[in-house]
Amino acid sequence: MARKTLGYGRQLVDEEDVAAVVEVLRGDSLTCGPAVEAFERVVAERCGARHAVAVSNGTSALRLLYRVAGVGPGTRVGVPAITFVATASQALALGAEVVLLDVDPTTLLLTPEILERCSERLDFVVPVHIAGRLCDMRALADIARQRGITLLEDAAHALGSTLDNGTRCGDLSFSRGATFSFHPVKNITTAEGGAIVVNDDAWAERLKSLRHHGVSRTQFHGTLAPQDGGAPWFHEFHEIAGNDRLSDLHAALGRSQLQKLSRFKAERAAIHASYREAFSDMDGVLLPPPALGQSPCWHLFQLQLDWHLLGLTRREFFARAAHAGLQLQVHYIPLHHQPVLASCTRASALAGADHAYQRLVTLPCFPGLTSAQHMHVIEFIASLCERVTA
Repeated sequence: MARKTLGYGRQLVDEEDVAAVVEVLRGDSLTCGPAVEAFERVVAERCGARHAVAVSNGTSALRLLYRVAGVGPGTRVGVPAITFVATASQALALGAEVVLLDVDPTTLLLTPEILERCSERLDFVVPVHIAGRLCDMRALADIARQRGITLLEDAAHALGSTLDNGTRCGDLSFSRGATFSFHPVKNITTAEGGAIVVNDDAWAERLKSLRHHGVSRTQFHGTLAPQDGGAPWFHEFHEIAGNDRLSDLHAALGRSQLQKLSRFKAERAAIHASYREAFSDMDGVLLPPPALGQSPCWHLFQLQLDWHLLGLTRREFFARAAHAGLQLQVHYIPLHHQPVLASCTRASALAGADHAYQRLVTLPCFPGLTSAQHMHVIEFIASLCERVTA
């Protein structure tokens, strides 16, 4: 019997989640209803932010936060070279110029030292909390303050991550806003979905309008406003926008999932720690450094492998992994190698991003990963490393 393919990530949905969605299906509102507001409240409470605005996906979250923050023509947005394309593409879509910044080759994070060395003019910088590991936001904010830079966080990987001093990812201690993704492989899922957290009341109101075609039901200045303004049916559209709403079905699933985030975090941490212990003495394996002073909600487990020492290429490694029933991944191909971003300004040679990419591999790390599956991954990596010492 063929072994079922094991991917690097997947959702864990239980009967409580199913019941939450069924309750909405049997109710009156499938969209634009109370489940969305309920989900937003618990997201804001979990992060420690004043407002959470739920949207259709993490890409929409980035675009809408950028728009409200003022990203657009004439502005320059610094984005780390190791991240998903949307972090940069949504700034470009608004007419801004993207400046690609390097990352630390071991943590894959934008560091204060890298930002300090950047001589390019920047209006915005978007630190990305890769794999759940948090950037040094305090130090980045100190530099940003001195240079008049607005910080916006891409926290798609990091819902539930905390610092030992009590700071929570999304509490906006050092930024104006943060975005989350609730794709099935993320720390919780709404199937598809995302959220923006902000502390500014006006930003929150505009975000809610922008996700719903730019509608306004409270401020009127059109030709019919003197006649019909304030009537129960009346509304106006004040700016061009799209439909980026999250449905009540998705929100109900997300709220149920969020109740399990602490358990998910603990399971991810246990898997991460087990990998670290198993691979600590293996030749050809570079482990991610410890996340000192913080407690990440680990979205990914990323190894760096010395292909020369192991005696194979990454393409050969992936072929062997597939034969062993493992569908692994690489997070991420550096942005300057993506055709759509190839013309972006580079703040440096981006050597850290390139060095890391050449070695990166992402292993399965998610709640519900069985002991047998976990051991299969470890044994697969060990079988390759045994050839080095044989």
